[in-house]
Amino acid sequence: MLPTQKGGIGRRAELYGSAYKLAWKQIPPAERRAQPDLPLRIYASVRRQVKEGAVDPIVIASAAVKEVLLLLETH
Repeated sequence: MLPTQKGGIGRRAELYGSAYKLAWKQIPPAERRAQPDLPLRIYASVRRQVKEGAVDPIVIASAAVKEVLLLLETH
Protein backbone atom coordinates (compact mmCIF):
# COMPACT_ATOMS: atom_id res chain seq x y z
CA MET A 1 0.00 0.00 0.00
CA LEU A 2 1.30 3.44 -0.85
CA PRO A 3 1.86 5.92 1.99
CA THR A 4 -0.70 8.35 0.56
CA GLN A 5 -3.35 5.62 0.50
CA LYS A 6 -2.61 4.68 4.09
CA GLY A 7 -2.93 8.30 5.19
CA GLY A 8 -6.19 8.68 3.29
CA ILE A 9 -7.67 5.63 4.95
CA GLY A 10 -6.64 6.93 8.37
CA ARG A 11 -8.20 10.32 7.70
CA ARG A 12 -11.44 8.71 6.52
CA ALA A 13 -11.53 6.46 9.58
CA GLU A 14 -11.00 9.45 11.86
CA LEU A 15 -13.66 11.41 10.00
CA TYR A 16 -16.10 8.53 10.26
CA GLY A 17 -15.43 8.09 13.98
CA SER A 18 -15.86 11.78 14.73
CA ALA A 19 -19.06 12.09 12.72
CA TYR A 20 -20.54 8.93 14.23
CA LYS A 21 -19.83 10.06 17.81
CA LEU A 22 -21.31 13.50 17.14
CA ALA A 23 -24.43 11.98 15.60
CA TRP A 24 -24.89 9.44 18.40
CA LYS A 25 -24.72 12.18 21.05
CA GLN A 26 -27.59 14.00 19.33
CA ILE A 27 -30.01 11.06 19.52
CA PRO A 28 -32.21 11.31 22.63
CA PRO A 29 -31.72 8.44 25.10
CA ALA A 30 -35.38 7.45 24.84
CA GLU A 31 -35.00 7.02 21.07
CA ARG A 32 -31.83 4.99 21.57
CA ARG A 33 -33.66 2.56 23.84
CA ALA A 34 -36.77 2.39 21.67
CA GLN A 35 -34.91 1.77 18.40
CA PRO A 36 -32.17 -0.85 18.73
CA ASP A 37 -31.20 -0.47 15.05
CA LEU A 38 -30.20 3.20 15.40
CA PRO A 39 -26.45 2.52 15.49
CA LEU A 40 -26.71 0.65 12.21
CA ARG A 41 -28.76 3.41 10.60
CA ILE A 42 -26.32 6.10 11.73
CA TYR A 43 -23.41 3.96 10.55
CA ALA A 44 -24.97 3.55 7.10
CA SER A 45 -25.66 7.25 6.73
CA VAL A 46 -22.20 8.35 7.86
CA ARG A 47 -20.49 5.74 5.71
CA ARG A 48 -22.47 6.74 2.63
CA GLN A 49 -21.68 10.42 3.11
CA VAL A 50 -17.96 9.81 3.64
CA LYS A 51 -17.91 7.57 0.57
CA GLU A 52 -19.56 10.38 -1.42
CA GLY A 53 -16.76 12.75 -0.39
CA ALA A 54 -18.14 14.63 2.61
CA VAL A 55 -15.33 15.97 4.79
CA ASP A 56 -16.91 17.94 7.66
CA PRO A 57 -17.83 15.70 10.62
CA ILE A 58 -20.38 18.20 11.94
CA VAL A 59 -22.22 18.36 8.63
CA ILE A 60 -22.08 14.58 8.25
CA ALA A 61 -23.41 14.03 11.78
CA SER A 62 -26.21 16.55 11.31
CA ALA A 63 -27.33 14.92 8.09
CA ALA A 64 -27.19 11.46 9.65
CA VAL A 65 -29.33 12.54 12.61
CA LYS A 66 -31.85 14.20 10.30
CA GLU A 67 -32.07 11.06 8.15
CA VAL A 68 -32.50 8.75 11.12
CA LEU A 69 -35.05 10.88 12.94
CA LEU A 70 -37.01 11.52 9.75
CA LEU A 71 -37.08 7.81 9.06
CA LEU A 72 -38.35 7.15 12.59
CA GLU A 73 -41.14 9.71 12.15
CA THR A 74 -42.35 8.13 8.92
CA HIS A 75 -42.54 4.62 10.37
